[in-house]
Amino acid sequence: MEIILKKQAQKYLDKVDAATRKKLYKALEELAELKGDIVPLKGYENKYRYKIAHYRILFEWKKNTIVIIVFDINTRTNIKY
Repeated sequence: MEIILKKQAQKYLDKVDAATRKKLYKALEELAELKGDIVPLKGYENKYRYKIAHYRILFEWKKNTIVIIVFDINTRTNIKY
C-alpha cells in the first residue's frame, strides 16, 4: 500500500530528532499494512487515528484503494482532530 505524506506530516517528521523519526517511519510501515491501534475518527468519513506510544498519526483511507494519505503527525496533546 502506498503512503502519501501531506505537508504538515512531512514537516513534523523533518523537525523531530533522529530516534523519534526512525520510530515514526517504522510506524508508517506498519500503517501501510494496516496493523496496530487504528480507530476511525468520529464524525469523519474515511479518516482514522493510528496510535504509536504518545504519538498520533491521522490519515485518510478509502476501502478498496491502495493509497493512505497521512495528513497529521504529532504528540497526543498537540494533535487536532
